[in-house]
Amino acid sequence: MTMKQVTDYELEGWIRSYKLTAENGRGCGHRMTWQQRVQYAVGHAVNDYFTLPPAVRLQTPIQVLLNRRWPRELSGFSDLAHYWEVYNRIVENLTLVTGMMVYDYPVALYENWTTEATKLDIRLSLIVQAVWQERGNPLQMKVQKFLVEDDEEMTDAFVHMVNVFWHNAFGRPPGEIEVYALLEGRRYSFAGESLSLSKSTDYMSLLVDTWEREAREEYIV
Repeated sequence: MTMKQVTDYELEGWIRSYKLTAENGRGCGHRMTWQQRVQYAVGHAVNDYFTLPPAVRLQTPIQVLLNRRWPRELSGFSDLAHYWEVYNRIVENLTLVTGMMVYDYPVALYENWTTEATKLDIRLSLIVQAVWQERGNPLQMKVQKFLVEDDEEMTDAFVHMVNVFWHNAFGRPPGEIEVYALLEGRRYSFAGESLSLSKSTDYMSLLVDTWEREAREEYIV
């Protein structure tokens, strides 16, 4: 029997849509929010930056890379002041974060990894934004996530997905999971050894079941 394919971006998209519906009483349809447009620009900027050799990074402000795909329209933003407030905060905090790793090379950068989570009967697909090897201990890896806004549900989902993925793919937890909320300038760090696999498995089981049930109900309607 073929395992169900579950991707992180589908689950994350559903979480965003669910939250918007709960907050506004309706979804946003297929129109991209300003958060999604900024997230797109951030993702490409991080990828472009760490693809460069360190010597070139020193001469290339990440603001230049961010500007390549930054939203040109005000659609979704409250007003012009809000647009520039978001831009300046993202530039400031992204410069600070990436500047701390200017000389390092990630093991993986925006790669799509897939593994079989047998207890959940799914094939879990995860796009890893950045993965770093711990100096002196190459088996220990740090997994990074760059979010535009501080979002507890998204952070929880990412942490549990990564924990389940690492155990099934590598037989151990990740060394560290690091989540940045760029607008607020916050950093959350989770030591892999402190995470419960059973709790993460239960979380993922409930998340996938709820997502599939709501997808079926929407299809019937």
